[in-house]
Order: sequence, then structure tokens, then C-alpha cells
Amino acid sequence: MKQRTLWSRREFVQSMGCSSLAAVGPRVQWLTNSNRPKPGFAYVGFSSEDQRDTGIQAFAIRGERWTSVQTVASQHPTALALHPSQRFLYTVNEIESYRGLPSGTVEAYGIDPDSGHLTLLNRQPLSLSGTLPRHLAVSPDGGNLVVAVHGGGAYNVLPIDAKGALGKVSGIVKEIGSGPNEEHQDAAHPQMVIFDTTGRHLLGTDMGSDRVNVFTLTGDGLSVHGRSATQPGSGPRHMAMHPTGHLLYVTNHLEASISCYGYDAANGKLQDRLQHSSLSMPLADGYGTRGAGSLLIHPSGHFLYTAHQSSTPSASASDGIAAWRIDSTTGALTPIQLWTQGLRDTHAMTMLSDGEGLLVLSQRGDGVVRLRVDPASGRLGEPRQVARVSTPISLAVKYV
Repeated sequence: MKQRTLWSRREFVQSMGCSSLAAVGPRVQWLTNSNRPKPGFAYVGFSSEDQRDTGIQAFAIRGERWTSVQTVASQHPTALALHPSQRFLYTVNEIESYRGLPSGTVEAYGIDPDSGHLTLLNRQPLSLSGTLPRHLAVSPDGGNLVVAVHGGGAYNVLPIDAKGALGKVSGIVKEIGSGPNEEHQDAAHPQMVIFDTTGRHLLGTDMGSDRVNVFTLTGDGLSVHGRSATQPGSGPRHMAMHPTGHLLYVTNHLEASISCYGYDAANGKLQDRLQHSSLSMPLADGYGTRGAGSLLIHPSGHFLYTAHQSSTPSASASDGIAAWRIDSTTGALTPIQLWTQGLRDTHAMTMLSDGEGLLVLSQRGDGVVRLRVDPASGRLGEPRQVARVSTPISLAVKYV
């Protein structure tokens, strides 16, 4: 497979139109080869368009080999999250009704430490009118699950007991607002939630109202700590926080752009936008970017990866993953590489903890592709399909 280098540094700087960043925090302490955890099992959520073929497939990982060990039924598991103890797995079911009521659901699974097999612990409905949940995050203490609910525009909190099971919804933040894009911004539409590096605050993107919010867990509830407006019509969707906790990168789905914000982790405050850049770019097939997808940061803190979708989802169109270097002093992004060959409908990405492998879900490619990462340069190469899964949509990796 071929790879393609992006723009020159001069072209990139001219296109950024952004200010330089403030000095950053301490250097990232990256694990050495001897003490990095090893991947033991992987869980891939899948769902066909008609949701007739949907569930979670479990794989045992032994070196470079993935072996399917189990498939469990789950209705449109659009996002997966592991408990900090690695003993439990959670998923949100992106559905519009449950037992005749307008509500999505969340599921809790126990994980057998030897076989990796999943056992359903329980299933809980979200708040009424809380449909089509998109994302979830487990609190660092393992005591609560927070869900971003696209339909109904809300964030839900569910307590987690000592055995990993979910309690009923204990906290709700109902959002209001809209944006200028009538098709996608008719109301508030939360998309993603992540805890900051201190674990004291939670950040959430709202594609419908062009906001990035900061919340605080208060007991089993959630309170608004701060709100920050983004560019009107941008549609913030995916987030990634730098390992030092001082920078937050956000992809804006509706305008195919990326923004960088300073973040005060001590006070849980999103600071000024420091960079804003279009992600529109010529892809190998001649088409442009259709939308900004997921993003993640290398565990070293030196590189960032963004997924892009071709503007024309034809049989010949390819998607791309762009690699960027993060300046160690300012946090500014410099493009390194755009990988476009062999990627179709890149739905999600996960970086392995050793920083040497990037896992990509390729829906039309029906599988999980591993791209080798050079930890020194950040460049991608040596693609290999490690698992075949029909229409994969979510991924979680359990380490041993």
C-alpha cells in the first residue's frame, strides 16, 4: 500500500491562520518497553444498516494474531468503554425505543479474565426521550458511567456497583440550543464525553449547539462547570486531550476542521481557542474531505492522528488518516503524512498502549486494520488486517 506526504511546512503555516500557543506543561512520561501492558483481548461492536446483524465480537490477542472467541447479541453498540479495573465492559445502544418507550439503552458485561468471554450483567434504559446515545465514559474511580445522548439532547449519569452492574439513571443534564445548520443543528446533540487528566472534570461536545462543556460529577449527579461556544455551524464532535492535560483538540464535523484549546486542568476550565484549521484536503482519488472523523493522540504526546472521509462515498473513493506532529513547546500541529490506501469508511481508531500500532475500523473493508506506527517519526506503515468483522462500529482493547 502506498502512502502520501502532506503539504510542506510553509504551505501548512499559510493555511493555518492561527495564533501560537502558550508554553505547555511538563514533559510526558512515556512507559518503557519493559513495563507497558500487553493487549490481551479486543471487543468489536458491529451493526448492519438494517440492524439485523448486530452485536459484540470478542477476540483473544496473542502477539500479532487475533482469534475470535465469542460473539454476543447487542443492539447497535455504537461505543464501548472498559472499567478502570478492566473487569467490566460497557456499551451504549444507539436505538430510538426500548420496551415501547422513547429511550436508548446501556449495557454492562463482566469479562472472564482467562477466556475474555463476556457475560451480560444488566441493561438499563436512559432517561425518557434520551434516544440514540453516541458515546460514554467511565469515571476514573469506576463509580459512574456518563453517556452523551444525541436524541433528546442530554447527558445521563448511571452509578456502577461493586460487581460492575449499572444502576438506574441518577443524574440528567438537559441541553438546549441550536445552530445555523438546519439539517444537523435543529437542537442540542451531545456527541462525546471524556474525563480530563485529573479525573475531576468531564468534557462534552455538543454538535447541535456548537459548544464544548465542562461538567463536574457531584455524587451520582452531574453539574455544569463551564460552557464554551465554538465557531457557529462547526459542529464539534470528537475530542482528544494531550497526556499532560494542558491542550484539548476537537474535530468539527460539519465544517471538517480541527481546533486546539488551552485547558486549565487544575480548575477545569477550557481556555481560548489557540488554533483552528480546515481539514479539507485533496485525497488520492481526487475527491476532497467530506467530514472530520475521530482523532487520537500518541501516548508519547508527540503526534496526533485524524480520520477523514472522502467527499464522494463511491466504490473508488478512499478515506484517509492524517498524521500530525505536536510541537513539544507550543502544541502547534505540523502535518507529517496522509495515509489513504486501503481505508474505506474509517469509523473509529484506537492506539495501542505501546504506541507502535494504530487500529482502524474499516466498515466497507469488513474488518480491523492495524497500521504500524514509527514511535520516533509518527509515520504510518505496514498495514495488516488483524480481524474480519462485518460493519464494525466500535472498539475496545483490554490489556493484561
